[in-house]
Amino acid sequence: MALPTELPLFPLDMVLLPYRRVPLHIFEDRYKQMIGECLDDNTEFGLVWGADDDFEDIGCAARIAGVLNRFPDGRMNILIEGTRRFRVIQQYEIHPYLSAFVEDVEDDDEAVDIALENRAKAIYAEAIKLSSGWVSPQMPDVDPSEFSYVLAANLNFSLREQQALLENTSPNQRLATASNALEKSLVTMREVKRRTCGNGHLAALPSPN
Repeated sequence: MALPTELPLFPLDMVLLPYRRVPLHIFEDRYKQMIGECLDDNTEFGLVWGADDDFEDIGCAARIAGVLNRFPDGRMNILIEGTRRFRVIQQYEIHPYLSAFVEDVEDDDEAVDIALENRAKAIYAEAIKLSSGWVSPQMPDVDPSEFSYVLAANLNFSLREQQALLENTSPNQRLATASNALEKSLVTMREVKRRTCGNGHLAALPSPN
């Protein structure tokens, strides 16, 4: 386990998962400073779900994948990517922004269920084909224990469900949760594909009589 380190904190009304990419608009002075320091030092910050005075103890570290826009007043649009989970041990207020002493969240020592992993990959491959056309799906190069986060990135989970997935330390439980949710989404995706007949034209719906 990595030694505890200090990490800048960014409380927001969202949950960041590992491997997920999201854009952020940075406009508060304290966060303009924080992001500027992360860019200068090539370091990460921690995103936690909540507000300055009330946020979850477990969050996800974020790297800045790119700066999309910079404005004369220092505001910027950035793209971030989730990297690793952490647990807040001690909060500090020694900067204009929040920071904390954190430790990494480690998974349980369990082997990934191969049958479950293969099912998850098959569901993911079908979802990619249905959403992108007949394109050969490329399996993301991630550890099997973290494949659940790839599946969950585009699922319509509530914030509480996303936080529960982030906190879950069982790779197999996470994979089962994400796979089951994606499989349910496939029912709608298959119906849309059937109705469009694969050519982009919506087929006539059957008569209700």
